[in-house]
Amino acid sequence: MLSALALLASPALAGGVGLIGRGGFHGDRVYYYAENSIGEAQQQDPIDQMNLDTGGGLELVLGDKDYKINAFLRVYYMGDAPVQPPPDAEKYTFNLRTEDWRSLGVVDAGIQFGVLGDAQAFQMCILGILGSAIMTSDQTEFFRANAGVGFTYTFARRMQAHAEAVGGIRYRKRLFPSAEMTAGIRYLFD
Repeated sequence: MLSALALLASPALAGGVGLIGRGGFHGDRVYYYAENSIGEAQQQDPIDQMNLDTGGGLELVLGDKDYKINAFLRVYYMGDAPVQPPPDAEKYTFNLRTEDWRSLGVVDAGIQFGVLGDAQAFQMCILGILGSAIMTSDQTEFFRANAGVGFTYTFARRMQAHAEAVGGIRYRKRLFPSAEMTAGIRYLFD
């Protein structure tokens, strides 16, 4: 009985924690309205545009530092830049933010596969990430899917610097392209 309890109580210490910073751009659709001849707001053709986003937060890593395959969970703040009005903006009314950044709370889960190099030194990786902006102030949550390439460098036995560039999609009512770069530092437990 005691041995069974001891097996249940043994902790798993493979993994790590880290800090990340990120920046990128994404597609947005801008809707705008003009008054028709009888004074009613009439929607004009929407404009698709690319806008900046940036952010930072925490990362949890699951997997032994000696392995070439690791999973991660990221929880972070993202800010979307304001949309840009059309060139002749003075004759239109907008229903979107054109002056303020939009604050988002994002959760991503991903997997990283080492393809070249040594997991305990310098390594090139490919990665896939799925996530969602789950906390928004304007009820505009969206799904994200990204894939790309990254690099890790493990130093001082337990510290790892990483950087990655990914491209993918955002989905909210339609698909929008996105691309981003992320960099960070991890403290590895094992």
